[in-house]
Amino acid sequence: MAIRSINDVQTTAVAASSTSAAGGSSPLGKDQFLQLLVTQMQYQDPLSPMDNAQFTAQLAQFSSLEQLFQVNDNLAGLTASQTPAGMASIAGFIDREILATGDSTEVSTSGASPIQFYLDGPAEIVNAVVTDANGTIVRNLTLGRQPGGDREVGWDGLDDNGSPLPAGTYRFNVVAQDEAGASVEARTQVQGLVSGAIYESGQAQLVVGTRRIPLTDVVAVKNPAPAAG
Repeated sequence: MAIRSINDVQTTAVAASSTSAAGGSSPLGKDQFLQLLVTQMQYQDPLSPMDNAQFTAQLAQFSSLEQLFQVNDNLAGLTASQTPAGMASIAGFIDREILATGDSTEVSTSGASPIQFYLDGPAEIVNAVVTDANGTIVRNLTLGRQPGGDREVGWDGLDDNGSPLPAGTYRFNVVAQDEAGASVEARTQVQGLVSGAIYESGQAQLVVGTRRIPLTDVVAVKNPAPAAG
């Protein structure tokens, strides 16, 4: 059998890759590519050998393939080496109080976490709307007049009918207006004690109650207040 061109090599490579896939083996790699190239040289038609330019182009293809495998191996090694370092760095947040951008509030058997937000200026009317996991409104909170800056308002974890909401994580949105009726920007925030740290899919996350907060969302860290008594 004479293999005379790179097209023949590619056709054979596809067939080999398909056979490997059907048998559950790994796809065509650099070793198989080199083997096909050597086979092509062994079985080329002596009356019509492959010209130098074509052979050089195939060698260049193999060189590129080799470099791609090396880059992939290096990236895999870099990721593996960074993960332990990342875990060590985020572990320092455990048992610390954090403030982060976010719009979640948690209802548990001990109550509900407060509604927190930042107002760009004083507001005459402030309302917070709490929704469940399906996006259904479960509570409208009228917060009244609020000064500008960081704000924290407690709520009872009840729905609009006065019934206790099931334990879980809820979302909230804050809308504010000044005395003239103009909108005042309100940026929602979350705060809580970090109980754990997770490094998942290349992203560091802090565990606060049942919530996971990306490390990139954290805007402040402080030691928790000492227990009373």
